[in-house]
Amino acid sequence: MADNFEQVEGGIRVKEKDGRFQRVQTPQGFTDHAFRNAVAAFDTAYRTLGKLPSITEVHRFWPNIPVKTYSALFLTNEFKEALAYRGVSWSDDTGLSMEQSMALLALTDPTDRRTTAVKMRDLGIPMARYQAWLGHPLFMESYRARQEANLKQAIPMVLGKLVGNAEAGDMRAIEKVLEITGRWNPAQQQLEDAKGVIAAVMELVVMHVKDPEERRAILSGVEAQVVGFALTHRPPELER
Repeated sequence: MADNFEQVEGGIRVKEKDGRFQRVQTPQGFTDHAFRNAVAAFDTAYRTLGKLPSITEVHRFWPNIPVKTYSALFLTNEFKEALAYRGVSWSDDTGLSMEQSMALLALTDPTDRRTTAVKMRDLGIPMARYQAWLGHPLFMESYRARQEANLKQAIPMVLGKLVGNAEAGDMRAIEKVLEITGRWNPAQQQLEDAKGVIAAVMELVVMHVKDPEERRAILSGVEAQVVGFALTHRPPELER
């Protein structure tokens, strides 16, 4: 990627897809060296990951630049211009601002354990502005879609760890694997256990309650409780 970016006095030169170089001025407050390396790191992360990378992902590719510097650079027009020459569209959500897209990248990065307040602070986004975005339908739909994508990508990893724990003898993991595969249902087991207890109680009533009317009243009440229990504890897979 080094050949695609050249550092020059007061800016950088970015190589377009057709081979031509375009000059981009360094944003005010940053060095030419930091600007060049930040753009190169983002471009490398983007092409390696196949998606717009978050700040933490870019930082892993070139950790010599502080996260806060990346955060500030990513919000400059010059950075966006440099990426455009490389064919990278900053926002893949039509209608969202670059600032909103940057916030979404930080919010939906599963490897970034910082709090929302810290993420917004490092991006220079006031919490009041972020809270206003939560009422923006497009922002929230994009937020939801990205989190759903994260969940979908995480499922194979989670299942792999679950199976690994089960193979290692973890009883809770073994039970969960059996439950997921339909080989064991804890709700059904609870129901069977309860039926056993109720059957024992009814047997004792028959043995020790001699008065027919009293016995009939007790058994009728027990039967009603059995029906109610069965309805409220019916396994989900049996429901239609």
